[in-house]
Amino acid sequence: MIQFKILWKWVVIFSLGFVVCTIVGTQTHELGHAAVAQSLGYETELYYGSMTYYHKGYFEDADVKKLDAFYDRNGSFKNFTEADKKHADQLQAIIDEKFPYNETHSFLVTLGGPLQTILTSFLGLFILTYRKSKKRREFKRYDWIAIFLSLFVLREVFNTFMATVSYFINGTNNFHGDEFRISSYLDVHQWSIPILTGVFGTIIAVYVIFKIIPLKYRFTFIISGFLGSISGFILWFNYLGPWLFSQ
Repeated sequence: MIQFKILWKWVVIFSLGFVVCTIVGTQTHELGHAAVAQSLGYETELYYGSMTYYHKGYFEDADVKKLDAFYDRNGSFKNFTEADKKHADQLQAIIDEKFPYNETHSFLVTLGGPLQTILTSFLGLFILTYRKSKKRREFKRYDWIAIFLSLFVLREVFNTFMATVSYFINGTNNFHGDEFRISSYLDVHQWSIPILTGVFGTIIAVYVIFKIIPLKYRFTFIISGFLGSISGFILWFNYLGPWLFSQ
């Protein structure tokens, strides 16, 4: 049930909460990837919307430095002469032999991001369940924090939704998101994991919004969710994130 009444003070509070959670959720998701990569012995670099990982000593390797210098002198690969391409390929082959790709490690690192997001959601649900077991009589600050933590899983819903929109509008068939890559690693249909995590996230969100959030806040919270999430996404990926990571 929803009461269609907007509490404007809470619109501001909830919207700011969603802005913060969009930013924090993005970074902790990437840190989930990084934590797994580091546990496997890789070096990592965190960006505002992604992370990369390398074998230890990769950038100190003489052949890697030689290949980087070669690209600096000659530009992009598409502009190389045949001799340049052959030389670059030979260097790359040597580097690949020194630092081989490990598919199992790649799968685990990819899994780390969604797993972190889902575990954060479970943490929020656990806190809400614990608080309920204490027979709370009114919603406290801790309850709202737990609400936002539990809704980190909306990232999975958003990813599946955007992929679906892209499929129908742009005719995109090949996706590179974490969930699609996990499907590929598991050798199942590429939509299997995105649909599974999307449905799972939707179930949690519906439960939290319609069973836990008090009725008088419900409509305001939903409206604020749209406003705050979109604002947070634009603010982080277009402005704040690029600025912070360029410093």
